[in-house]
Amino acid sequence: MLFPAPPPPAPVSFSRDVAPILAMHCNGCHGDAGGLSTRSYRELMLGGNLGKLIIAGDPERSVLMQFLDGRRTGQQRMPRDGRPLTASQLNLIRRWISEGAANDTSPSKAYRLSRTGVPVSPTKITRVFCRVNTAAYLVLTLRDPGNGRVLWSDAASVKSPKDAVDAAEPGQMISWDIRAGQGWPEAIAIELSIDYAAVEPEAELYAKLLDH
Repeated sequence: MLFPAPPPPAPVSFSRDVAPILAMHCNGCHGDAGGLSTRSYRELMLGGNLGKLIIAGDPERSVLMQFLDGRRTGQQRMPRDGRPLTASQLNLIRRWISEGAANDTSPSKAYRLSRTGVPVSPTKITRVFCRVNTAAYLVLTLRDPGNGRVLWSDAASVKSPKDAVDAAEPGQMISWDIRAGQGWPEAIAIELSIDYAAVEPEAELYAKLLDH
């Protein structure tokens, strides 16, 4: 008896499949430093100090894969100071490159918390606290409430077990110390974006102006 061949697997999505891996394992080092940013498709495809990272259709010649699977030598395997990516994660990235390394617009579920009227000062520290109960990628953004201008932003990953580049394990408190920059208002808005959460998150976000 003949059985129909199983349908081919769906194409790998950058936004649903690849971006979460990069966010949770690469963005901590390759965001604002390291000569390379993996925080967006555009930045990833621009490459870095070593030139292009990805050759669409050819994962074996793509520098990104060579670093991730250790072919650049064991000392340079990425993520540095972190657990190697799993075989499943490596296969997803390899398949994505083989399929053409295309971008897509598939939205990923994101959760947001915000607080307004947060006092800031150039001479005192405002400490922003957050806690999230699940593995996730966090982006903290400070805005001028008058015009929506972004004053400052930072990202952090939360996972268990915690790697060196992660900010915390799920349930642990994270904090940022902020001083007002030139032209900042006396009170700002803070926003926390929780992306790629393993489950629907429970989170808290608050800030204190410290007296010392």
